[in-house]
Amino acid sequence: MYYVAREKYRDNVENLDGTTGSSFHFDAFVSYAEKDRRFVIKLVKQLEKEHNLKLCIHHRDFIPGTGIAENITNAIHNSRRTVTIMTSHFLDSYWCMFELNMARMEAIYSRNGENILILVVLEKLAIANLPFSFIDLIESNSYQEFPENGDDSEESAFRLKLAATLKSREGDFRTSSSNGAA
Repeated sequence: MYYVAREKYRDNVENLDGTTGSSFHFDAFVSYAEKDRRFVIKLVKQLEKEHNLKLCIHHRDFIPGTGIAENITNAIHNSRRTVTIMTSHFLDSYWCMFELNMARMEAIYSRNGENILILVVLEKLAIANLPFSFIDLIESNSYQEFPENGDDSEESAFRLKLAATLKSREGDFRTSSSNGAA
């Protein structure tokens, strides 16, 4: 399915100025579970307003009448990065895992292994409960834990770092966990 969607959109991508090429319509596609929607809406509004980012979120930017899988692959293909909001709800969602796997395929097959995934750990996840492929992603991709204590200055610093990563070419957002969890 990924390959069919990729081929369908590969030649139809246009730059914002109307020319064809490798520019993206969005700075990032944000992948999240529906139960985390309130957090995501707040984060997206702040990033778009404070940092002038253009983010793709499914409840606002997916095309009505188009299949879910096609909307997902289109969103990933037309976004410079994919941000995943990692929670237990994300891990339990078929479509979230589909989005994660499609982003991995995009990185491997369309972006020559470029690191396009940014993992935002919203809640503590026990390593023992993570699928093996997720542990590999955490070890090999950029991630950051969202501040737990609700401190405005820490949350602002988090958004600033995330925005800088989304605007950069490298996409290195990696931090280490202080408690050994993901």
